[in-house]
Order: sequence, then structure tokens, then C-alpha cells
Amino acid sequence: MHHSTEVEAAFSRILDIEIEQTQRLLDLLSREYELLQTSSPQSLQELLDKKKRQLETVETSVTAHNRFLEQQGFSSDRQGTEAFLQTCGDSAQPVEKWRRLITLLEACRKQNETNGGAVQLNQRHVTQALDILRGISERDKTYGPSGESKPTTTSKSLGKA
Repeated sequence: MHHSTEVEAAFSRILDIEIEQTQRLLDLLSREYELLQTSSPQSLQELLDKKKRQLETVETSVTAHNRFLEQQGFSSDRQGTEAFLQTCGDSAQPVEKWRRLITLLEACRKQNETNGGAVQLNQRHVTQALDILRGISERDKTYGPSGESKPTTTSKSLGKA
């Protein structure tokens, strides 16, 4: 089954929007990593708000993509997209755009994991600083049921607020 050039063009426009929105998300994730390194809470909060709005925009794009696939009789997942692309005949443009989108999505996933690692490292540093202020040393800690370190009940606090 071969689709008309109008159908292929419509899908190509959907992919263009997804690529644009996903690139914006990747840019925000990269900026987030920079801010995590500089410890600018105000700027980071502003960026997190932008990232949330961008994720909603990406979700809207994905919904349009899925709706289009369903209207064409395909499943609304990766396999459905690839099956649709196989019916596009000689047009390489949608296939190239799909590959670009997949590459961007993978880059977003990797950057998000990197950012998560930076957040965990920052949390560990804050916890260590608080432990020092509370007079808790590493040897005074045990591990909880989910693997997190917890201080024992004794504390040698350096002061009270």
C-alpha cells in the first residue's frame, strides 16, 4: 500500500514539529546541566519551569503523531511509525526526519541521565555538609531498607539553632 504525497507531506510536517520541539528540550536539558554545575537556584528554577512547559509541548506533538498514525490505520508506537514509513515509497525525507527525531530523543535521554547524576552528586554533597554540622561521621551511619545511608540514633551536634 502506498500513501499519497499529501499524506506523506502531512506526516513530514508532524515530524518537523517533533524535531523542533525535541531540539528545544535538548537545549533546555543542556542548559540545566550548566546551571547544576554553577549552583544558581533562581536560574535553575526558571529553567525547570521552561522545561516543564517544553515537555508539555513535546507531549502535544507526540499526541498529534500518534493520532495521525491511528488515522492511517497504524499502531501509535515506534513499530507503527516504521510500518507507515515503509509505505511511503521512494520518499526518503520522512525516513530521514524520523531518524533525526530518534537521535534527538536518545540525546535527550542521555542528557537527562547526566543531569540526574549531577543532582545526585549535589544532594550527596549537601547531605555530607549537613552531617558535618550535625556531628555525624561516616562511621556513625547505617543503611536503610532501600539502600540510603542513615545516621545512627546518636549525634554529636556542633550546635543548636
